[in-house]
Amino acid sequence: MNAGILSEGKYEVLDIDNIEKLRNKKIIIYGAGAYGNKLYTFLKRKGLNQYITSFLVSDKKANPHIIDGIPVKEITELEESLEEYTVLVAIGSVHSGEVISLLQDHIVKGLYCVTKKFIEKMEQKIFDEMKNFPLEQNKIFISCYEGMGYRCNCKYISEKLLQDRYPVKIVWAVKDTYGLDVPDQIKKVTLYTEEYYKELYTSKICITNNTNQLFGEKRNDQYYINTWHGFGPFKKVQASLSSNKKRRDEIKEVNSKYDLFLTGSTFYSQVYRESFFYEGEIYECGAPRNDVFFMNNTIKDSVYKKFGISSCRKIVLYAPTFRSDGEKSFDYYDLDMPDILKALNTGFGSEYVLMYRFHHHLYAMGKCQGYYEGGIDVTYYPDIQELLVAADVVITDYSSLMWDFSLQRKPVFLYQNDEEDYRDDRGFYCPVSQWPYPRAHSKEELITIIKNFDNEKYIHDLNAFLEKYGSCDDGRASERTAEKIMEIINGTP
Repeated sequence: MNAGILSEGKYEVLDIDNIEKLRNKKIIIYGAGAYGNKLYTFLKRKGLNQYITSFLVSDKKANPHIIDGIPVKEITELEESLEEYTVLVAIGSVHSGEVISLLQDHIVKGLYCVTKKFIEKMEQKIFDEMKNFPLEQNKIFISCYEGMGYRCNCKYISEKLLQDRYPVKIVWAVKDTYGLDVPDQIKKVTLYTEEYYKELYTSKICITNNTNQLFGEKRNDQYYINTWHGFGPFKKVQASLSSNKKRRDEIKEVNSKYDLFLTGSTFYSQVYRESFFYEGEIYECGAPRNDVFFMNNTIKDSVYKKFGISSCRKIVLYAPTFRSDGEKSFDYYDLDMPDILKALNTGFGSEYVLMYRFHHHLYAMGKCQGYYEGGIDVTYYPDIQELLVAADVVITDYSSLMWDFSLQRKPVFLYQNDEEDYRDDRGFYCPVSQWPYPRAHSKEELITIIKNFDNEKYIHDLNAFLEKYGSCDDGRASERTAEKIMEIINGTP
């Protein structure tokens, strides 16, 4: 929070116990993310939504254009005066200070800040009401990447439950238009709406692939499953990234709510204990999303058909991860793709087509489309596992997708032109020098290792690596998880 603005008293902190002061005022909510949507749901429950005229944001590219019929406007496009409006700043503490400073250029009738404490109280009030609804024993509530659609481990668990016709009801949390690919048999609810909270708090089982406070309070008889979303001894996560006691205590508190963690490698059982401070049950069943690598399917054909790729060509997928400074991530994606394709043609004796996919944290920056001339942008393709099935070669840097892809024993090349900086910023569980994937620190070096690739040595090193860190994947992870879910539902785990 901007201490200067606070001391000047130019805004007030919104008081949840005095929310009626907003009645009959013309309201604008600044923020269309989690805080803004949660605030809107609370005001709607109080009958105050009729006074909200719009949502206001700093950048519309990262936000929806409409929420529950209410327009979302960008502040740079704002034409009308704000002097008749009460503005509620609901964007979290990190950026609220700068937004309040920005709003000082406008005359407003009232300016209020929505704090984390307000949101916590709000969700507690909703929970206290919702917990009185009966719990549905066969209902499963799923939140994948905080509403980003039908993907990752959660998708393949659901596919198994649907395919084998288990007697369950599945509810999937989505945001914006991300729910378009969710099957009709699954109920969709929009994040942080009243329906979202009701489905959440009446579901026996809640599943996510991330660790956060998305699920809020937990009812006594609810069962939380975390599938996580990356395996192998690569980038450090959670408490291994922070020595701050408050942050470490938060990690421990959040993860203590889970009853079960699934893992695709025995190494990650140790990570859950040491980096997540998790003390509950761990199920070394494999990663459900990786089942696709062990079965006959038509995924490769469907990807080729969707993107109009000739069957005589092969695919190289470039999928780097993001940096802590997201905007600078693109500075490191400087590969000369025509030279890469030539090297692949020379080294592997086939003609390759390029697909590239950037991390979802970079979606809103507007730089993805057309980034590599002649390449196929698959950044927004919902399920990366399908792309990994279709690809013949992967180039990445530090992304754990290298683990998933190499389960097929296909070549992975690493382009790490900032290894020292990334190591100092993020760190690794295992030294990069011990990873089995050929790696390069320059564009020229990458060309050389592609041309001189030794597949026999690669497979030998890869098998030893997977054995050391304990790959649990064998194509039956979804089946094991579905059976586990039914044991929980039937009370016989």
